Amino acid sequence: MTDLMKRSSTTLLVFGAVSVVFGLIAAFFPVATAVTLVVLWGIYALIDGITAAVLAFSREGRQARGFLIFAAVVGIAAGLFAVFQPIRSAVALAWVLGIWLIIRGVMELIGAFTNPQGQSRWLLALGGLLWLVAGVLVVSFPGVAALSISLWLGVLAIIWGIALLVAGVQVRKVAKETAPIEGQVVPPQ
Repeated sequence: MTDLMKRSSTTLLVFGAVSVVFGLIAAFFPVATAVTLVVLWGIYALIDGITAAVLAFSREGRQARGFLIFAAVVGIAAGLFAVFQPIRSAVALAWVLGIWLIIRGVMELIGAFTNPQGQSRWLLALGGLLWLVAGVLVVSFPGVAALSISLWLGVLAIIWGIALLVAGVQVRKVAKETAPIEGQVVPPQ
């Protein structure tokens, strides 16, 4: 049991340290982080598009061939655009996020005023307004929004890494406290 706890604590400490390092890099270099994330997403979209194209012309994809060809074209085009134009793609993705936030806010506002028996209308309305404001801000400043997402990703990774480091230290401390004293005979369980 003690060996398992020591290995677990080591794993927690390593993942915590990696997370903190990633978070610091993302926080201090948000442009590079945003570009890297967009390029990685572009590679994913390319692979997904190619997979859809292969599936479209396979025996299994015969019934959904039209949809698969459409998905392949969109995936490959979006992937190529993201890989070769990452800055413009980051802005475009921020626009998509902003539009989604606006639509979400409008839907919550509509829900707040059309639900006759809702007792927490004001919460729905407040949530809808917050979504709406966030969406307008993202659409108004898509470049800043893309960088902000990278910065927040870094901050969250740092917080998560610190939590993992603390957990690793605590598990290691418990492992040392429960380790049998040298020379002491431990009965088999």
